[in-house]
Amino acid sequence: MLAACAVGLVRREESGRYYNSDIAEKLLVAGSPQSMLPFVRFNYEVQQRGSRQLTKALKENRNAGLDEFPGSGTTLYQRLADYPELENLFQEAMGAYTRLSPKMLELREFSEVGRLIDVGGGDGSNAIRLCRLFPRLRITILEIPTVVQIAREAVDRAGLTDRIRCEEGDMFAHRWPGGHDAAMLSHVVEIFSQEKIRGLYARAYDSLPAKGRLFVWTIMANDSETAALQAAKSSIYFLCVASGEGMAYPAKEHEQWMKAVGFRAVKTCSAVEIDHSALVATK
Repeated sequence: MLAACAVGLVRREESGRYYNSDIAEKLLVAGSPQSMLPFVRFNYEVQQRGSRQLTKALKENRNAGLDEFPGSGTTLYQRLADYPELENLFQEAMGAYTRLSPKMLELREFSEVGRLIDVGGGDGSNAIRLCRLFPRLRITILEIPTVVQIAREAVDRAGLTDRIRCEEGDMFAHRWPGGHDAAMLSHVVEIFSQEKIRGLYARAYDSLPAKGRLFVWTIMANDSETAALQAAKSSIYFLCVASGEGMAYPAKEHEQWMKAVGFRAVKTCSAVEIDHSALVATK
């Protein structure tokens, strides 16, 4: 209890009784709308477990932490298909993580979108929240087969099957479904190398009509790549476990990559307090 009090998780009153702090009550209680318990579990069971291999990953220039999860595929996301419980935990964790980041969904440009493709949309958390915020919006989630099933179940529970459809596909290898006036990549691009990110931006550009928009929500380092803590922690995870590449790149680099593939304007909305930025690129 001394340790719990020292880090601010609980408080002790003069009577000697202990109570959850406000932040613990908000984030660490099951059933709380903003509970982060799935993300805490994922950090412990996957991120920390794999990131212990940092030295080996650096020496061998690969995501050596992935050895903790034997199976097929060269990324964690491919391996998770062999671990259904961990895959469900990952999707729950990312849903919880995204719920703490409302700034992306508050961008006014979403109100001007009719049909959106959510590439790598996970369990549908973003799509569901966006549909509830913007009544005229229709969304397609593009995901790998095992995740599509998770997303379909979530969309069905939310009663939004008439507005959200889920399609199977590899975002790198398959042509993105057409007929959308906007695309979104949320917590996707930072996982991969600069070359793959430029490739994703080029695919988005090719799939969109004139004046179409690309929305990106990603963890960001500062311009000199000397901060911040969340960016550093996540970059180690990407290197050691997730993909063996990628990092929390500065916003200015994303802006350059977007313009290099043809987007004519890029707006950056910083959320420096949580080491993120939202970018809106217009074709």
